[in-house]
Amino acid sequence: MKYIHTNKNTNKKGSATFLMVLLVMVILTVSIGFNWLVREYIKSAQAFQQKAEAILKARSTYDTLIYLMLNGKFTAKEIILPKIEGLPEIEKIPLNGTEVSFLEDLTVKVQDSNGLLSVTTINTVALKRLLTYFGVEPQNADIFIDSLLDWIDQDDLTRLNGAEKGWYSSQGLKYEPRNYPIQYKEELKLIRGMTPELYSKIEPYISLLPATGFNPNTAPDPVLIAYLDIDNDTLNMLKEYMQTKPVTSDAELYSLTGRRIVKEEGVYFFPSSYLEITVQAGKPKPFYTIKAGIYLNENIYSPYSIIYWKEE
Repeated sequence: MKYIHTNKNTNKKGSATFLMVLLVMVILTVSIGFNWLVREYIKSAQAFQQKAEAILKARSTYDTLIYLMLNGKFTAKEIILPKIEGLPEIEKIPLNGTEVSFLEDLTVKVQDSNGLLSVTTINTVALKRLLTYFGVEPQNADIFIDSLLDWIDQDDLTRLNGAEKGWYSSQGLKYEPRNYPIQYKEELKLIRGMTPELYSKIEPYISLLPATGFNPNTAPDPVLIAYLDIDNDTLNMLKEYMQTKPVTSDAELYSLTGRRIVKEEGVYFFPSSYLEITVQAGKPKPFYTIKAGIYLNENIYSPYSIIYWKEE
């Protein structure tokens, strides 16, 4: 009879080695996981710090900008800023939404509401032209405009091409007209006749703020075409002229475009007291943004009013 001899010491050594390797692998896995968590925590902390710094910078810039504007001089197309010791030395800020460097990685934009098409004080003729400018069929433009008017009025009577509660219910939508003025631009996407694609095209040219008239000196090209009902050749002639001096009268505008705009009481050829302000912190991509609509109407309570405020 043969006996098989086993080396218990060898088996024990093998088991110990295996356990050691397993233990090392566990330690390495835990270490790698812990290291990843630490890195992610550091990244989150840095992002939070950057966000906090951006918020402070943007809000400080907003306050400084408002102070300079309140002490500045408005012209037909820009604000001439005062020179105040300790504040940024910026001579002027255009009122047509042009981006201006303020400090380091901070930029500001100011847009006169009289240079845009308001969805609060609605010029239906100009709004229809803006829609058709971006390829909307006239009948579909009428549908949106009537539906917009139905959305903001306080009755349930449907206009010829409009939409009230019944239409939205028939489409399976869970909302109905607000029966109140538009509160934020994105609300327009809820209205019959508007699509996300069309909204992205017209959004830069519309304003929630009231328009008190029209100011061609601060209006972008599509708004000039829509409001004045002019072609590209006339637009180019008008823009070339406004590069040398602002248009300040109906007679001057008529000589350039064959159009008159002063048909009723209002502020024409000059900015309104309603302004859209954008402050961005971070370059080349904004890290934090403030968008505000303000009304520069000094009274016994405050030097100006905030109509809306949005942070991104």
